[in-house]
Amino acid sequence: MILFLDTAFNETKIALKKDEKFYKTIISEKKNISKEIIKSLNDILEKANSSVKDISIIYLNNGPGNFTSLRVALSCIKALAFYLDVPIIKLNSFQILALSKKDFNESYPIIVAIDAKMNEIYWQFYNDKDKLFHEEQNYHLSSKNDFFLELKEYNLKKHYIFRNNIDFLSDYKKLMPDAIEVIIENKKIDLHHLILMVEKQQHKLKSKIEDINLLYLRDNIAKKNK
Repeated sequence: MILFLDTAFNETKIALKKDEKFYKTIISEKKNISKEIIKSLNDILEKANSSVKDISIIYLNNGPGNFTSLRVALSCIKALAFYLDVPIIKLNSFQILALSKKDFNESYPIIVAIDAKMNEIYWQFYNDKDKLFHEEQNYHLSSKNDFFLELKEYNLKKHYIFRNNIDFLSDYKKLMPDAIEVIIENKKIDLHHLILMVEKQQHKLKSKIEDINLLYLRDNIAKKNK
């Protein structure tokens, strides 16, 4: 049985895939995630008529996103994986947004952009859909002005821009007229499709517990700039 946990965005999502059945629950952004996560996990296990010992693999979004919630999720999942002796599949927010769309031209380049607040943008470039699961990636955190300047080096024509808010980067199409815009807001993430796509790749994505850390780009970029 697969357990999926994503606390990076406003709402926390917990999902289970048991055989061919799918279960999910949402924790509102208004609730304290550290108090609710265990209760919600127990509730969804009960819905699936399962116990925690039925979990055979865990999928975790390791960010970027809400740092406090991500730390809570990381601690919970590491403890659970250690107790159950099961592998973890480390996903990130860029992959989750891009994999939430069922149908798109797989040969077009992809830009995934996430609102990092403070007039900054988390973003990543993929040559095509196949690159979504490549381990070595150079993730970005840029100001809005720098974002558009840095995009010039890719010489983009027809491409996808995935973003997580309809108001965020609303002028993108004006500046990049060949772009195909895809808005994947938090509530519209297709968890069922996402889990099915990752399941096909999980044989090459499993990580050891000690290798799972948060994708905290502000810290990573601060280290690069020292």
